Amino acid sequence: MRRSSEGSGRPRVAFVSQWYPPEPAEVPRGIATALAGTGLDVRVLTGVPNYPTGVVADGYSARRPSREVLDGLPIRRTPLYPSHDASALRRLANYASWAVSGAVFGQGLLRSSSAALVYSSPATAALPAMVARTLWGTPYVLLIQDVWPDSIFASGFLTGRAGRLARRVLDVLVGLTYRHAHHVAVTSPGMVDLLASRGVPRDKLSVIHNWVPDEPEPAVALEATQHLRESWGAGQDDFVLMYAGNHGQAQALEPVVEAFAALPPESGCHLVLVGDGVSRAGLVERFDVHPRIHLLPPVPRHEMPAMMSASDAQLVSLADQPLFAVTMPSKVQSILAAGLPLVVSARGDSAEVVARAGAGVTVDPGDQQGLRDTVRRLAGIDRPGRTEMGRRGRAWYDEHMSRRVGSEALRALLVDAAEGRRR
Repeated sequence: MRRSSEGSGRPRVAFVSQWYPPEPAEVPRGIATALAGTGLDVRVLTGVPNYPTGVVADGYSARRPSREVLDGLPIRRTPLYPSHDASALRRLANYASWAVSGAVFGQGLLRSSSAALVYSSPATAALPAMVARTLWGTPYVLLIQDVWPDSIFASGFLTGRAGRLARRVLDVLVGLTYRHAHHVAVTSPGMVDLLASRGVPRDKLSVIHNWVPDEPEPAVALEATQHLRESWGAGQDDFVLMYAGNHGQAQALEPVVEAFAALPPESGCHLVLVGDGVSRAGLVERFDVHPRIHLLPPVPRHEMPAMMSASDAQLVSLADQPLFAVTMPSKVQSILAAGLPLVVSARGDSAEVVARAGAGVTVDPGDQQGLRDTVRRLAGIDRPGRTEMGRRGRAWYDEHMSRRVGSEALRALLVDAAEGRRR
């Protein structure tokens, strides 16, 4: 170890992430604090908070570095161009400016670290660690959240000649980040196959799922769930499927709603959608008066446990695109951890996890008749049977996806990287 780590007897790890609280970045925060809980000396290198509005948070400046302590962890913030609007050029400027400033102002932290962990979303966040590896020999582990450049081009972020040029540049950059990483951890099994097909050695790849915060489950009064079901017009024996989250093109919610609209009234099946997004207005226009389809605006986070408890199952829906087949939406972990059964309208990793865990039912995306049959089959299972599905899901989460499992796996990779550097 370097002298800075030997003093405390603990490997010092630089956690590199463009996003960090006070931004709504609970996944990076959870990773950093969990690693500190395993005994590592964790220091955070991040940007000036401006996500998701593109407006710099009060008390910070986009033009100068700063230091603070959060959750007991030292935080080093470096400047950036603040932006998060619809302009592709400004978003790229945001990513690139932080990558460069992190590479310039973050080298002191990286040089004194035994190893670095890069939260790779965006992929440009790896630049500071790549520079440190070249200058000081500091090894880094990548934790891939989104496969670049696939994820940004799948959303139509860049098109035309500029898009083709950007893709070539990003392909080279991403390839270099994989090549020079000590190890590459991904958040879903499908990503292993995808990156292996692009030349990353399989023995350099590991699956480490994201986890949800270890928080006590709030007590939900029976009266509260009954009141919610009554407000939806759902009787005690009716079946309520809920979707909570973004209403965007990637979620492909329109076929789901159309399938429910075609269910006969005697099915007793209700669909509750909670959230917002570009698709919501169209859904409201078409289905707002339907007696068994309930389109609700976003609610405060503290209200969600009661709403989830009032449902009988939770929906995960993704469009039928190759990228989404290797995507594990964070809501899968959240629902499994909550002990609720799932209906997964998606291909690939999310459907396979639920099927292996025995935690719900799956159907191909866009298959409306299949979805109707699947929902009615799940509705036909008695409450104890659905409760058992939720219990199996929670057990699967504890064994494969929990904070304990993920943080220990990351710690092992970082300690191995640090020991390799010492040797």
